Amino acid sequence: MNRSFLFCAAVGCFSGAILNYSAGLTDMVYVVLVTIIGAGMLAMWAHLRRGRNARHSAMVTSCLVAIGLLPLNWFYNQGTQGPSLLLFLAVGGYAFCLLLVAPVQRLLIAMLFLVVPYVLIWLDYRFPDWIEPYPSEAAHAIDAAATYSICVILLLVMVTGFFRRFESEHRLLNEYAEKLREAGLRDSLTGLFNHGSFYALADAYCRKADPTPAEHGALIIYDLDHFKNVNDSHGHVYGDTTLKFFSRVLREIVDARGGTAGRCGGEEFAVLLPGAGQAEVEEVDATLRAQLAAQPLEYGPVRVSGGVAFEPATSIKAWMERADHALYEAKCRGRDQTVYYDRSDTDVVA
Repeated sequence: MNRSFLFCAAVGCFSGAILNYSAGLTDMVYVVLVTIIGAGMLAMWAHLRRGRNARHSAMVTSCLVAIGLLPLNWFYNQGTQGPSLLLFLAVGGYAFCLLLVAPVQRLLIAMLFLVVPYVLIWLDYRFPDWIEPYPSEAAHAIDAAATYSICVILLLVMVTGFFRRFESEHRLLNEYAEKLREAGLRDSLTGLFNHGSFYALADAYCRKADPTPAEHGALIIYDLDHFKNVNDSHGHVYGDTTLKFFSRVLREIVDARGGTAGRCGGEEFAVLLPGAGQAEVEEVDATLRAQLAAQPLEYGPVRVSGGVAFEPATSIKAWMERADHALYEAKCRGRDQTVYYDRSDTDVVA
């Protein structure tokens, strides 16, 4: 937005110089000075296009315009009878509203655009003959129309800049909010869904599951075997590495089958496989164990016990209790295996 404003201001200077020269409104001194100022703004615009400090250049531009260009325009364009106050308003709005500066600097700029016009108005009142009148009413009308057009263009540039900044900040806020929302759903160490979000997803699936048992799917709970000994023997850093490695392998396998994996706490993980039967669960389990065995860590392969429950119960709590019951049975049978909760009674099967 700052670059656009500078470019339009430079074009306005060149246009004003041409107009004043063509219409004979001022002498050549004003035409030359305005052309030089316009060239300086154009140079600053080119400077900003190379990625230089926009804030510093905007402040310099505002100060030079307030104490140089606008008083010059006031003196050569009929003072209070001319359109210079319109330019003060346009440039002052740009300087005060659009510059991201410190409060003290913002106050100084605001005072600059208040004090300078009042001084000029007082001088015009105190010395009414110091400025020559327009050569004709036509010249007065042309100057007013041209200045008004320049001010409208500058204001449109500012409004457009406001909208672009608002859209950009709104987009960044939405992206940040989405990242925060996603971070709230994920476990910070493993990147899997945390306990609360996985529980909510599984509960929603349980509520809308098809009444046909074949469509219910499977809930698996995995627990890393002897993980406390791993932490005690090799340190928590290695323990975290183990958790992250297991989570990555589990997520890749589960995601490939349209399932959802989550970390339910500590070394316990849960998997939801919608519409999966025992054959598919056995395939997932076998693939997981094969990959864990094929990629041993520094102190050996990761081994896990698993418990599987099919057919959601009346609540996610009951469904997870069934899977947890099967997991407990797997541990009692010596770990490093997966046990399936029996669909017909309270027994479990390997």
